[in-house]
Amino acid sequence: MSAFFTFIKYLTYPALSLVFPTKVINKEKMFHTQAIVCCNHLASEDVLLVASKLLKNSCNVVGKAELFKNKFTGAFLRKLGAISIERGEGDIEATKKILRVLKAGKQLLIFPEGTRNTSGTTVMGEFKEGTTMFAMKTNSPIIPLIIHHKAKPFKRNYLIVGDPIDLNAVFPEKTKENREQATVYLRQKMEELQKELDELVTAKKKK
Repeated sequence: MSAFFTFIKYLTYPALSLVFPTKVINKEKMFHTQAIVCCNHLASEDVLLVASKLLKNSCNVVGKAELFKNKFTGAFLRKLGAISIERGEGDIEATKKILRVLKAGKQLLIFPEGTRNTSGTTVMGEFKEGTTMFAMKTNSPIIPLIIHHKAKPFKRNYLIVGDPIDLNAVFPEKTKENREQATVYLRQKMEELQKELDELVTAKKKK
């Protein structure tokens, strides 16, 4: 357990809950052993929402290298457990760190789209293969999350936790073709969860 992460989490939780009020649905499905926590990405605040609401022991999140360029910001993020990765490149050092986190029985937060969705819609972009590769290499279950809409100050939002996904049970052979198919499969499961959340929120608004 990261004492630093725990300290920061409880220090900032009241303010975050006030500014970004977020209702978690199916929180009981969240567990805190080895897993990849996989979430859609609509705003930079997504990390804060997931970390404050659902992460318990650390914030091992994969983030773009640009976030770490500032000396002090980079040091702070690394202290929390964040891992810098060069997008669009074979970042071997980042890959090693990610695999070490998972093989140590910890959790990794990753946004499979690879970047924020700036389309102005909630339609998820194409998934990168990294998420499925890491899951299949380390036999890690995936905990799918969906954030309902882009976080806005003082506006109610929703975050849903889905059933864990075991890719190795569906794609036992660790081939490139299976990894590609697993990536499509993961996106489909995330889309199903997104539809479930949309229906729940619509029903709540009708009451």
